[in-house]
Amino acid sequence: MRIHIIACRIFERELSYLASQSENQVDITWVGRGLHNTPEKLCQRLKDAVGTLYDQIESGELESRPDYIVLGYGLCSRAVVGVKCRDIPIVIPRTDDCIAVFLGSQERYMSEFTKAGGTYWLNGGWIEQSPKLFSGDDLKRRRWLEYAEKFGEDNADYLIEMESSWEKNYDTICYLHSESCDQPAFLEVAKREAEKKNWTLKELDGDSRMLRMMVDGSWNDREFLILSPGERIEADYSGLKLKAAGEGE
Repeated sequence: MRIHIIACRIFERELSYLASQSENQVDITWVGRGLHNTPEKLCQRLKDAVGTLYDQIESGELESRPDYIVLGYGLCSRAVVGVKCRDIPIVIPRTDDCIAVFLGSQERYMSEFTKAGGTYWLNGGWIEQSPKLFSGDDLKRRRWLEYAEKFGEDNADYLIEMESSWEKNYDTICYLHSESCDQPAFLEVAKREAEKKNWTLKELDGDSRMLRMMVDGSWNDREFLILSPGERIEADYSGLKLKAAGEGE
């Protein structure tokens, strides 16, 4: 089977390793994590990535037409809503976001989420791909000076406070260990940030189960949405997270 994955670069290490071990032919198009901050731009980027794949097929650049396109995303703030299937089936995990995938299932994610309110989730992918996630004091000071020069000191204070306001919702960092590419340096970053913010550090083992299913093609309807030609992705609020919608719906 030939599978073409379009995935957030958060998954780069794990998916690259698992793809190399799969019996299937697996190609991967990577999309940077930064677009998660603007879901509408991420949605367009995913549509463009699908379009580029078809362009490569039609031009002959891609000689092996994939049997399936797999999206390495969850609902992700509805960023996947509207992505449409042409004539190659599209497969996507029925999860809220990448953390559920890294935990191995949406069920485990919901269980841990219920037990761990106020938790910020981290793993190696997040730390590598999100260097601006925890801005140091020097960076904050430089940004304050830039804002002060452009907008005045009072406005600079307000803008810096707004940029850091997300931290008020959390009191714990939960670091997920990777089965395939765990590195002590990543855990040290999580420890350092927890100490800096006076947050509790919690550690859990990740589970590559869903990532392995993505490269092996072992999908089931309960955990993966499989779009048929002409269908598009829609949000589902019954617990399945995602559903297929046809023309005119």
